[in-house]
Amino acid sequence: MSKPAKPAAAAGEEKPKSKKMLIIIVAVLVLVIGGAAAFFLMGSSHHEEEEEATVEPASHPVFVSMEAFTVNLQREEGDQFLQIGLTLKVMNPKLEEEIKANLPEIRSKLLLLLSSKRASEISTPEGKRQLASEIVEETNGVIGAGESHEEAPAKGKKSKHAPKAKEGVEDVLFTSFIIQ
Repeated sequence: MSKPAKPAAAAGEEKPKSKKMLIIIVAVLVLVIGGAAAFFLMGSSHHEEEEEATVEPASHPVFVSMEAFTVNLQREEGDQFLQIGLTLKVMNPKLEEEIKANLPEIRSKLLLLLSSKRASEISTPEGKRQLASEIVEETNGVIGAGESHEEAPAKGKKSKHAPKAKEGVEDVLFTSFIIQ
C-alpha cells in the first residue's frame, strides 16, 4: 500500500509546479508583448517628429530683392517724396517664387501703403520699424501667408496651440531710404 501512495504524491506535486510554470510563462509573455507595444508606440511618435522636422523649411533665409519705390508722401510742408529700396526675408525658398509670381500685386499694395504715409511718421527709427511691419502684413496678405488682422491674437497673447499659419515674409530690410 505504501507504493501506490508515492506515485499519487509525486503526481500531485507536478501539477502545482506546472501551474506555477504556466503562470510565470504567461506573465513573461504579457510583459514582453507590453514592452514591444510600448516600443512601437514610442518609436512611431519619434518617426512622426522626424517627419515633421524634415518638412520644416531650410534654416538659411532667402532674400528677395525688389526694385526701388518712389512715391509722393502725404503733404505736410509742400511736396515730399520717398525713395525706398527693400529686400524681403523669407525662410522658405518656395516663397521666393510665389512672391515673384505675385510681384505686380505686391508692388501695387506697397505703393498705396507708402504713398499714404507722412514724412514725419516714417523718419524716426520707430516709424521705420512700423512701416516694415506693415509691409510684411501687406505682402503676406497677397501671398496668403501669416494671420489676418481679424484672426491675430492680442499682443503677447499668442497661443501655442493655435494652428500654425502658412509661412510668409519674416522681415523687411531697407536697402535705401530717402525722404526729400
